[in-house]
Amino acid sequence: MHGWLGSWGKALHSMRWWVVTAWIVCALLGGIAFGKLMPLLSGGGWEVPGSHSYEAGKLLSSQFEGRSESALTLVLKDPNHAVGTAEYNDKLQRIVDGLLKEEGVSGVFSILNASEGIGAGLTGKDPYLSIAFVNMDLPLDFAINRIPEYQRHVGEQAEALGAEAYLVGSSAFWGESSVESQKGLVQAEMIVFPLIILILLLVFRSVMATITPLIVTIASVLSAMGIVYLVARETELSVFVTNSAMMLGLGVGIDYSLFIVSRFKAELAGGSDSRTALSTTLRTAGHTVFFSAITVIAALSALFTVPLSAIRSIAFGGIVVVFVAGLASLTLLPAVLAILGARINKGIIPFLRPKASARESVWRRWTKGIMRRPALFLVLTLAGLGVLASPALDMKLGSPDVRILSADTAVRQGFELLEQSFGEGASNQIGIVLRSDRGDLSSPESLAKLVDLQSELAAEKYVTGVSAVTSFFPGIEPAVMSGLLNGGALPDDLAFMANRYMSADRHTAVLEVGIEGSGSSDESKEVVRRLRDVVLPGFELPAGASFHIGGETMNGMDTSKAINDSLVPALGVMLVLIFLILIGTFRSLLLPLKAIVLNLFSVAATYGVLVFVFALGYGAELFNAESSGYIVHFVPLLLLALLFGLSTDYEVFLVSRIKEEYDRTGAHEESVAEGMEKTGPLITGAAVLMVAVFAGFAFSGVLPIQMLGFGMAVAIVLDATVVRMLLVPVSMKLLGRASWWLPGIRRKPGDIGTSAGGTDKPVPATNE
Repeated sequence: MHGWLGSWGKALHSMRWWVVTAWIVCALLGGIAFGKLMPLLSGGGWEVPGSHSYEAGKLLSSQFEGRSESALTLVLKDPNHAVGTAEYNDKLQRIVDGLLKEEGVSGVFSILNASEGIGAGLTGKDPYLSIAFVNMDLPLDFAINRIPEYQRHVGEQAEALGAEAYLVGSSAFWGESSVESQKGLVQAEMIVFPLIILILLLVFRSVMATITPLIVTIASVLSAMGIVYLVARETELSVFVTNSAMMLGLGVGIDYSLFIVSRFKAELAGGSDSRTALSTTLRTAGHTVFFSAITVIAALSALFTVPLSAIRSIAFGGIVVVFVAGLASLTLLPAVLAILGARINKGIIPFLRPKASARESVWRRWTKGIMRRPALFLVLTLAGLGVLASPALDMKLGSPDVRILSADTAVRQGFELLEQSFGEGASNQIGIVLRSDRGDLSSPESLAKLVDLQSELAAEKYVTGVSAVTSFFPGIEPAVMSGLLNGGALPDDLAFMANRYMSADRHTAVLEVGIEGSGSSDESKEVVRRLRDVVLPGFELPAGASFHIGGETMNGMDTSKAINDSLVPALGVMLVLIFLILIGTFRSLLLPLKAIVLNLFSVAATYGVLVFVFALGYGAELFNAESSGYIVHFVPLLLLALLFGLSTDYEVFLVSRIKEEYDRTGAHEESVAEGMEKTGPLITGAAVLMVAVFAGFAFSGVLPIQMLGFGMAVAIVLDATVVRMLLVPVSMKLLGRASWWLPGIRRKPGDIGTSAGGTDKPVPATNE
């Protein structure tokens, strides 16, 4: 691989202008496509095929009137006029008329077309607030991108009338999440880019060397987003793809560019001409970038073992952006460097010039110092990481709910008003769907069992109420009720509500169970588990009927279980792939094992800090986030893949340089010190850049992306300091020459023929 990359560097020098032109075209097309990407993204993909919530969701959206996937609930509050007054009704009518003009709105059922008895169910404790059911005939993916616009229209119209109006529901939640995601992306970019420029200036000490990685990274990210756009046109991708891919793309793109540019500058400083410097750079730093990209891609590929299309789409976005960033670092960036040559040092900032010193560098002194007591430093450091990891022992996972939205968003405010008037469980109802392909659920016998089931469910702990089709026929015998449902002349409003709870073919019925607490609360989960495992299996359902449980709580439990069940297989696939890649990179058996073990400690510590801040709430206010007691379910799994990939990035860079020195000199401990000295400043600079990128996302956007950005920032800090500055040197000291052992290969220390891209003369350090 080293020889091939070196030859590629020489060939690239000759066709540099063609390569740059091709990338300019790709970046322009990608930028145009990126502008069209967001409307194609979906909030779905969190359903587990075959699960309770998945089957219940399919039946609810297809069998009942007004319960399509994109259906909404209108919440209207007039602080000056009570529900039912002429003034209130007039405002409601105007808002309903406005909604009916929106594309996809097929009907609105409110107190205006409900009798007194039915209308009572549309009002709660607040006498100034009522709700209405908004029927939609738009596909969910399309509705998600249109509903924020409807939300704005409704809000502006209500404000003009002196009232408050909000659209709530699953589709409204994901629509608002998409909007928040876009805003967060813009905010993150405003934070990140100035920091990147400042840090690159400090690292490279010249304007041209600062601009070059930034331009190349932007070109690679835009090109990657163009690929994501093409795929999004054909298949469902999550709204979280853009933020996660952009965050990862900026991080690895700048990182890879930093490695390449630094080595190129060092080769020029050593007296090489531009062509030779480029060849050596790709043979050494290019080798590191190549294997680093492969490692990150391998880690993300393990996420395809998770049976959730949203996770797979996020993994796909990450793979695309890392692949393109790696490709740009090995094609576009070297081509630009070939064009610039020595001009890469143009615009040197005088006061940032390094001062020459004959003294031994801090990095070398530090490394030699800790290697004198390797066992002590190893035990103390691992113990410290264990303390940081301890909060993760009680980590709870939960699904994204309305609390991930900012408090000032319309959907969040609407949900809060709904819960204030109808109770905390109003937005978190359990849907028990009964399905009988053979029996008629509207028969007298089936209706009698529904009445009994409704009573039994209402007696359960934490249950605040149960609604079913029988709720709208109080005191009526099952036989009479059956006659009314099958041919009786029901009033329009009663027929509408009956059809919300029983399908037109009378083979499917739903019971809505209100429960205390939020969808992710322990009480809600306890109720769902008891209904699923005890109450419903033990109840004599109507003949031939089966049950499925849906709703936010059940969906979150199914998703969390799928992620937990996938954790071990995903981790296994990830570790095996990374282990094999690192064996090929280091030509060693013990170094890959050491890297994996240290990464596990680093990831565990990151989980602990994440739980401490976002779940337990110690510092969550710094991110303007609300502590909920849990971590969004997909964040730990995604962090695992990303952190293993990115942590291995620095491992490859550091150990490759140590190996380069060892193959040249055969002096193990001196090679470790030399490798630390040569790469320490660069890894520190790269880590600071990564932390700046990830921190930018931690302080903006929706909560899952904030968690992801914060977790990655913490992990990079731990990796670049605790792991690279302490654990790697002391563990290699303890392993000694066995570090380079690989069965079947006999390596002769000091033999240049086994070099990992080294030369037979030392390469000068760039940032001592």
